[in-house]
Parts: sequence; structure tokens; C-alpha cells
Amino acid sequence: MKKNKTEASPLLASPGDGSAGKLPAGVSLLCESDYEAYMADENLRWRRDYVRQGEFKTYDGLSLRYYTARQEKSRQARACVVMIHGYCGFWCKFHEMAEYYWRAGYEVFFLEQRGHGYSGRQVEAEDLVHVDDYGDYVRDLHSFMEGIVEPQTGGLAHILFAHSMGGAVGALCLEEYAGDFDAAILSSPMLAVKTNGLPRFVIPLLRAKIKILRQEKEPFRGSKPWTGEPSFESSSAMSLKRYNYIFEKRLKDDHYHTNRMSGGWAAASFRATKKALKRADRIHIPILLFSAGNDALVDIAGHFEFAGKTENTQWILYENAKHELFNADDAIRKDYYARIFSFLARFDRPNQSS
Repeated sequence: MKKNKTEASPLLASPGDGSAGKLPAGVSLLCESDYEAYMADENLRWRRDYVRQGEFKTYDGLSLRYYTARQEKSRQARACVVMIHGYCGFWCKFHEMAEYYWRAGYEVFFLEQRGHGYSGRQVEAEDLVHVDDYGDYVRDLHSFMEGIVEPQTGGLAHILFAHSMGGAVGALCLEEYAGDFDAAILSSPMLAVKTNGLPRFVIPLLRAKIKILRQEKEPFRGSKPWTGEPSFESSSAMSLKRYNYIFEKRLKDDHYHTNRMSGGWAAASFRATKKALKRADRIHIPILLFSAGNDALVDIAGHFEFAGKTENTQWILYENAKHELFNADDAIRKDYYARIFSFLARFDRPNQSS
């Protein structure tokens, strides 16, 4: 039975009131004060000992990079978490989160999407993100599940964690390939894009202009090239130390210099968000949806529509948070992760719940 989209409303989270639940055994969240030392030592050691990288060819011949953190043979995994990032994202941005999942007992698989990180690109400019159509991202994710994840994690539930642009990709994948995932966590998913005052009726005209003038692989108007200059105040993060950690990774590796969109990516994004919302009622698995009240990139009007059209969505709103909830302040992150782990526990292998 379809829900009327006007019925949807989020739960306004109150970090610190204890309503989010407890963290699983083995997971101790990093506070702002201990973040730098831990990431430089313990997290680095964890990645050296347990994280492995691989590559696979997608349907059109591009080579995509992925990372895995598998449980030790002596420890039976609870379930499998598959992570996909957002626009201009890459593996290093999720070092902290991936370790939490692993320490809680989950198998972790992370995909760097085409045009990002060490995955193949369709344009030469190192700072330009391009895709012809989001259908390419979706087929990449399905191929990853079918060829890499499922053969290694048979018998486990597969839960998608998708951030921002990854949320749009994830929603489309859930609609197209219903059997790939048992549940999904959509964190600030890009289901509608903030246009910064640009009237909505102009968007089809922009898309037509890009196509007619063949500007698909040229920088989209207003997008800024990589300069190597930090910009924490205007960023999507609330945690300065987390921002600095990620920015240092970007400075040191030109694979992480993506900073602007192509005309093709912009046009494809507008098509994708419209399609994802139109077909949202195809999604029947449990969804944990997170929104940020001070999101400068995503229009949460899309979250209202998505939550109203999906039959099994739990929706949480952090009114004072910015786009990257995993890089918020200590109180918000503690509530955020507690809700994530409470949700994940529903899909544990029998006798594995903490």
C-alpha cells in the first residue's frame, strides 16, 4: 500500500537524551579531542592489518577500486555493510566509519565510484567529476555486488550505507535491483539538489543547452577548480579535525583532487533525482534515512517525498547539523552512530546480536 507523501514527517533527533540506544560492544567513538592521535596511530594500524584493496572491470571496461575489511576467521560476521560515497568522495573520507563497522563485527566493502579516487575516469582533468548517466553508477554498484560482495559474503544480510550522491545512486539501485540489499542507510541522500536560487523551470533549459552545445565533459558553470586551499567554514563538516584529516589526504594525493562537476554530471544528477523520487514506491526493504537541517547541498524536500512514497522508512532529522553527519560534532555523531547500529542489529546473523 502506498503512503501519501503528505503523511511523511521526520523524527527530530535530540542528541544526548539517550533515545538513540547504545553502541555495540567493541565500538568506542572518537571525540574531537582524541581524533588526531587515534587516526595517526590506531586507525592507521587497523588499515594496514585488515584493509585490503582490489579492482574490477565494470560493464564498459572501466577499472573500479574497492576496499574491504573482512572479519577474522575466528570471528563470525554479523552482516555485511556496503559503503558508497558522495560527490567528490573517496575511501579516506570514511576511514573512521569503516573501522566502527568492522569493530562491531560487520564485513565492510567500500566502492570508489567511477570518476572518483583511484577508480577509472572518463575525463582527463583530475579535479572534474563526470558521468554520462547515473545508470552507469547503478550498474557499477550492481556489478560490485554480483561479482565481488555476494560471492564472499553468502548467507549474510547486505546493508547499503550511502551518502549524498551515493544516496541517489543507492535509491536507484534499490529500485532497479531489488535483490541486491536487505536494508539501506541513506545519509543526507541527494534526492533533490539545492539550486541556490536558480528557478526550477530553468533546469530543463540548462540540460538542453549542455546537450546541444556538447558541453557534457566541460566544467559546469560556476563550479570551482581545485586550488589546494582549505575552506572549513564553507564546508559540509562541523568537526575541524575531521575536515583537516580529509583535506590533508586530498593535498597529498592528486587522485583526491576532485572539486568540480562536468556539465554531463550536473544534467545526469537532475535526471537521476527526478527518476529516484518517481520510482521510490518500488522500494520495500527497511530504510534508515538521515537529514541535516543546515544542509547546503541537498534539498530535504526530496526526503519528504521519498519518505512518503516508501513503506518502510525510518526518518531522522538533525536540525542543526550540516551535510556530513559523520563529521558533525560529538553529540550529533554519538546519536547518529547509535541509531545506525540499532538499525544494523535488526539484520544480524542469528545469535550475533550484542
